[in-house]
Amino acid sequence: MPVTKMNAHHTCSDAEWNTRVELAALFRIIAHYGMSDLVNGAVCARVPEEPDHYLVHPYGMFWEEARASDMVKINADGQPVAPDAPWLNDGVQNLCQWILGSRPDASFFVHGHDEEVMAVGSIEDGLLPLNQPAVYLGNITGYIEYEFEEDEAFGAHFVKQLGDNQILISRNHGYYALGETAAAAFFRAYFLRQTCSTQIKTLAMGRDLHLIDPQKVARYQDQMAASEHYNYNGKTEWPGLIRMLESRGSDHAT
Repeated sequence: MPVTKMNAHHTCSDAEWNTRVELAALFRIIAHYGMSDLVNGAVCARVPEEPDHYLVHPYGMFWEEARASDMVKINADGQPVAPDAPWLNDGVQNLCQWILGSRPDASFFVHGHDEEVMAVGSIEDGLLPLNQPAVYLGNITGYIEYEFEEDEAFGAHFVKQLGDNQILISRNHGYYALGETAAAAFFRAYFLRQTCSTQIKTLAMGRDLHLIDPQKVARYQDQMAASEHYNYNGKTEWPGLIRMLESRGSDHAT
């Protein structure tokens, strides 16, 4: 059974509790935009002040019902800290070790199975420079072949393929979107789905493609990174997303 807010908050620092609340909000927001997959996928966070500990969800929880008190703390080996922890998804435990364990710059990640991303990841071309979100994401996105066996060799391969990318598309499978904040992880996941959806619609027209010139793509990426007017990390949108949850009476912060 999930612990109550009083018990969960009593046994962790304020910093950890705030991260639990943000993580639960991230689950709810992803579900709101139709980006969840029943109980599958993952949304995870690093524990503040304990960088080698992570927060994950109990297996069987639907993303639209996530609460801060539901999150389970695991250690660097992927094992739950509490002896009475609920059932966890071993794939999620592995991802925390591979992603958060190898990327100190990332504090949150989303692993999703959006149909649009699976579709684009299933063609050899992958993501094409057809629209603005493709420009933004193009130089922070890598690819990895889908494997069902998640042994130590695959874990080492995963870390190598991830490198310093903020997004990793798993061919024929889904994606991993990293962020220094919950807002950044969501922003990248959201616009990855948008660009993949737009690419599918563009290809469906069966007309000649008008790709953005590679030199322009590189210039625009530099301009986006340096711009004071655009925040490509979700911090502009995140407060509004939280207001949306609160206006609907969400209990994610319990």
